[in-house]
Amino acid sequence: MSVIEYQSEDGERLWKAYVSVKSKTKSSVRVQRWKFGCKTQKIAEREEVNLRRECHAEILRLENQGETWGALVESWELYLRDHHSGLNERTRKDYIAVLRKHTGCWWKRPANEVCRADVIEILEQAKVNGTSNSHRNVIKVIINRVFTYGIDHRIVSGIERSPAHGISLGREEEKKPEILNIQEIKQLLAESRALKHAWYPVWAMAVLTGCRNGELNALLWADVDWENREINLTKSYNTATKKVKSTKAGYWRKIPISNELLSLLAEIKADAGNRKEILPRLPRWDQGEQARILREFCAGIGLPSIKFHTLRACFATQLIRNGVPPIQIQKICGWRDLETMQRYIRLAGIEVKGATDSLQVLPAIQVFEKAAAMFTSEHEKAKAG
Repeated sequence: MSVIEYQSEDGERLWKAYVSVKSKTKSSVRVQRWKFGCKTQKIAEREEVNLRRECHAEILRLENQGETWGALVESWELYLRDHHSGLNERTRKDYIAVLRKHTGCWWKRPANEVCRADVIEILEQAKVNGTSNSHRNVIKVIINRVFTYGIDHRIVSGIERSPAHGISLGREEEKKPEILNIQEIKQLLAESRALKHAWYPVWAMAVLTGCRNGELNALLWADVDWENREINLTKSYNTATKKVKSTKAGYWRKIPISNELLSLLAEIKADAGNRKEILPRLPRWDQGEQARILREFCAGIGLPSIKFHTLRACFATQLIRNGVPPIQIQKICGWRDLETMQRYIRLAGIEVKGATDSLQVLPAIQVFEKAAAMFTSEHEKAKAG
């Protein structure tokens, strides 16, 4: 705080008053005020007193407001990093990126001023922008976690419950997954092999094992148990972090080696040389472009454009159609429950086929009479026509 004499551009002698006040309870809160053009030192000193009063009032207001939403998010990020939250670094960064993208308009607002209507507005705007229901739910969950952290740690005052609590997004209509039938799968593999396409062994392995993209990338020859004809799947490669991690489900599993898979592995092994990985190291694979390459190739040979993960769906669906019990497929593919399996069971079209054939409740004579009546009606219509 000070009163300073200075000279204006036309040479007039003037004074200015300047005040800077910092909060004693929140180091990030500071308020500054100044007044120029005072004719005398006494006027400047009186202005200094007024400015000091304004600064203290503003400090008190800001202290009572609590942290801004941006400061709260940054505090939550540090908490996740330092308290072993169970989230890996990539997931933490993704969470913060989601908050910056969708709640950036809140960044300088006091967190305790964000209300339920604000959260609903954010979620509705995301919907307008084409965000899926599942991702909108992720946005809501992350916002809720930040507020819960702020309330529990007394960073956010004046509210007792997260404004995101209890907001329902409703059910999103389930879209039919992309899929190839058995003839299309055979065409994909036959043509890619004939053309000696670099991705043929990757696509063939995906169809014959049901492995996820990262799991295929991380497979080593050391994982193959030739004697017991099994592949021991224990890890996955993350193209974003360029690191090998555990599988998505977090546990290992075994994949049986069929005769076709055994033949494929032998073919790949013959060309692998000293490579420790089963599948070739493809530059565009490391860049995360596996879906684009598959879509382009399928379009080029007249097949439906599918994403890479669809090959896993093809594996599961064909096994279901071949009568393999869902519980076995669940173990091979690494799903924790049968909920995901239900989509593939419906996709295979076997869960309802013939299910009503045994429902014979009408008397035989009634069935005959109805059939005869329908036939007579159709015959009379044909004559009239």
